[in-house]
Amino acid sequence: MLPRPAPSKPIHHLRYLSAVLWFSLSLVASCANDAITKYVAERLHPWEIAFCRFLWGALTILPLMLYQGRKSFKTHRPLLHLGRGTVLFIATSLWIQGVNVASITTATIMSFAVPIFVLLLAPILLQERITWPTWLATLVGFAGTMLALRPQASSFNSTSLYFLLASMLFGLLDIINKRYVAQEPTLCTLFHTTLVAAVLVALPASHVWRTPSRYELLWLLALGGGGNLILYLLLRAFAIAEASSLAPFRYLQLLIATGIDCFLFQELPKIHSYLGATLIILCTLFVGYQQRAESK
Repeated sequence: MLPRPAPSKPIHHLRYLSAVLWFSLSLVASCANDAITKYVAERLHPWEIAFCRFLWGALTILPLMLYQGRKSFKTHRPLLHLGRGTVLFIATSLWIQGVNVASITTATIMSFAVPIFVLLLAPILLQERITWPTWLATLVGFAGTMLALRPQASSFNSTSLYFLLASMLFGLLDIINKRYVAQEPTLCTLFHTTLVAAVLVALPASHVWRTPSRYELLWLLALGGGGNLILYLLLRAFAIAEASSLAPFRYLQLLIATGIDCFLFQELPKIHSYLGATLIILCTLFVGYQQRAESK
């Protein structure tokens, strides 16, 4: 009799579970960053927070850049980093303004809307062909965004505008990343873009500057390092598994954000926020299914 083959070890399952773990940790870090932003914004101006976030973010990358030598600082696309840094500066500043006055759950729901703006911008900037079911799902998802923010004529406020513009600009950043940033090393892109954003926000921050206490400075340092930590965790996850296979787990962030709102800020989102989130999630999953079907 031939010997029975040894049962194969479920290595691929373990690798996928490790990818899910790294990805889930990135969601926790993202919600934690929003919570720190909301907490610090009670004492400091959003522009000052944005400046410290970008500055500490660049400084935390600097040791790695110096370790790799001069070649890590070289770039063939300086205008790309200038443009990306400008968009990042505006988008993050708007996002901080929104988080300052809205719940973490609302900010999380709006982060789900970023892929919708990517789909709206892709035909214009990338000349991608979008099918009518995708367009329909995108429009329904956008309606979910409106429902989550509830911008009625009597209640449409700056919070809605902050999140809408920030989500659109983050979608534009995804378009830029998809088309150009892959041609540059990750650390180089991250360092130069963050540095450009820090320089741009320095002037408005100087007009509202209030020297932070040591306690506030610690939170600002955590905020700057947290932005890089999110990217690191995402890169670890995407190095193991495809982004599309991890995408459904992104909606765990809504549960994390709701928990933070309840326990740290004693805030409970309204029912319309969850209804809007449901529309956005269903439409995003449908668009992902459509794209996979078309690729086959």
